[in-house]
Amino acid sequence: MKKLENENIGKAEDVYENIKKLYKETKYAEIHEILRGINIEKLPKEYQWAFFEAKGMTFLNTCRIRDGVENLRRALFSPEGMPLLSQRRIASNYFINLHYIDGISDKDMFDAHTLYNQMFLKNIAFPHKKQEKRKLRIGYLSPNLMTHIVLNFAIQLFSAYDRERFEVYLYQTGGRHDEVSDWLMKMTDGWCELSGLNAHEAAKKIYDDDIDILFDLAGHTEGGATLQICAYKPAPVQLCGIGWFDTTGLSAIDYFLSDNYCDPPENDALFTEKLIRLPHSHFCYTPPETVLKCKAEYHVHSPIVFGSFNNFDKITDEMLRTWKRLLQIVPGSKLLLKNVYHAIDRVERMKKRLLNMGFEKEQIDIRPGTASYLDEYMDMDIALDTYPYPGGGTTCEALYMGVPVVTRYGHRHGSRFGYSLLKNMGLGELTASSDEEYIRIAAALAGDRELLEGIHSSLRTMMQKSPLMDARGYVRDVEAAYEKIWKEWLNS
Repeated sequence: MKKLENENIGKAEDVYENIKKLYKETKYAEIHEILRGINIEKLPKEYQWAFFEAKGMTFLNTCRIRDGVENLRRALFSPEGMPLLSQRRIASNYFINLHYIDGISDKDMFDAHTLYNQMFLKNIAFPHKKQEKRKLRIGYLSPNLMTHIVLNFAIQLFSAYDRERFEVYLYQTGGRHDEVSDWLMKMTDGWCELSGLNAHEAAKKIYDDDIDILFDLAGHTEGGATLQICAYKPAPVQLCGIGWFDTTGLSAIDYFLSDNYCDPPENDALFTEKLIRLPHSHFCYTPPETVLKCKAEYHVHSPIVFGSFNNFDKITDEMLRTWKRLLQIVPGSKLLLKNVYHAIDRVERMKKRLLNMGFEKEQIDIRPGTASYLDEYMDMDIALDTYPYPGGGTTCEALYMGVPVVTRYGHRHGSRFGYSLLKNMGLGELTASSDEEYIRIAAALAGDRELLEGIHSSLRTMMQKSPLMDARGYVRDVEAAYEKIWKEWLNS
């Protein structure tokens, strides 16, 4: 084996094993230091993809999103010696992180996702017989059948389904289990733990359960593990959504769950799947029990406090520049940012970013993630959504805690969550199609203290009466869609 340029580092295999060890220990600074001394393009070709991936994932974990995405792209297009499973994993991570970057065109995003199907051309799908069913068997596939934000949007599908017409089976792939998992196991007709099985073995389990419609709730998250199972077509009809926010690019997925706000007619061209547009929201929010313990005592702050509890990875430099302009327009206003992660180093990096961009120390309050974060919504007056990757769960949490959310939306599905949520609540006036409109709406709201008090006191009730929390209507709409797509398959 050829030596690396830096003779002291040792052979490529040894260095890579050391990087993997450091990655598990979250010692990203040490990984950066090692990679800084390596010219990856001069490594043996069969090792280049692994080092590009390591570099990309390390950048992503230290909030250097563009650098991370670029290195994942280089890994993906350095396939020599790369196992197919690694290629699929890298592709999924690449697709997810593309959504954090502003300026990616809808066409480029779509074209990137369509590469994924090429990685499954040799898969042999399971055969299916067409037959009428008295009850349809619905399978839900997820790595997050536990305490997780996706469950806040899926739980009604597991608990409120029509047992005269449907049977529900849950398939957990993540190997994680808690008291919520125990609760879910007793709720439905079947539960199966798929972790530890390869994709084909997991697909065979689902196939043997005679599932009619399989709903992948994860898409390209978690390395695309659920999609790799779906690629074998264990159910005759398969769909994706809720936990994923774009086309999968996988031909084995037939449908994608959406609504008219997230996907206007022209968005059909951005999906390899056929869109199922629900008449209202394709999200149905169920608040966590922890909300019952919140203080929920709010008074308008002086000066006004804008805030965002979104994952810091969603906060682009473009977004920060927009927020800075907003603070300049609203005299004395402040910005509260709270991360979803507990790590203090992420907080310090965000502080440094803000100060380098010209924010004043007195203007900013940057906090790490905490278990009791819901109480802290009372520390802000107006929530600012991120763009081009908006909040879903965080937006619903803010609204339920009484905090109005101003969102910016684009064309593709993944940029329109906030738009759909607010339109379904009758709050379309808080949605903006440009930075200028976004700033104008937020500034106007900040200038009306009486309106802010009124909104905070009424938002929860508005939300409870809206399609966002109409569990019965939502499940009825989804089940009608199931019966429709089942008939389409029978008649195809």
